[in-house]
Amino acid sequence: MPHSEANDNLEEPSKGNIFSLVADEKTEIILSDLPVFGASLTLREDIATLQNSIVYPYQLIGWIDCSSLTKLACLNQQHYFDAQRFIRVIQNQLFFSKTVKVHTVNTGLTQSKTILTFSLYTEPLRTVVVNIKS
Repeated sequence: MPHSEANDNLEEPSKGNIFSLVADEKTEIILSDLPVFGASLTLREDIATLQNSIVYPYQLIGWIDCSSLTKLACLNQQHYFDAQRFIRVIQNQLFFSKTVKVHTVNTGLTQSKTILTFSLYTEPLRTVVVNIKS
């Protein structure tokens, strides 16, 4: 789907939706504990440990050449979301901008460009009971 057509499908993401973070077909994804010079996208080597966990804003998930950010997208069913709605890059470090729950992490990145699936996460309200004596 050309980028201009995909933008026509934009809608506001809602909590509870599961999104796929995907890279375009030509993007080589490298796993490493440090950024790899010349690579457009390097994910942290232990990215699989994020499966079934909560990832907080600005928790490092990888490194990206800033010009390559357009090679990432978030998909939900047939809807396209610009990855910049969920992803931030500071000094080439890649982070989620919101708290998310990571559901699955693709360990076969050579066969599929789907990196992981996630949903927006809001912490449950904690009820505090206070006994007030009069």
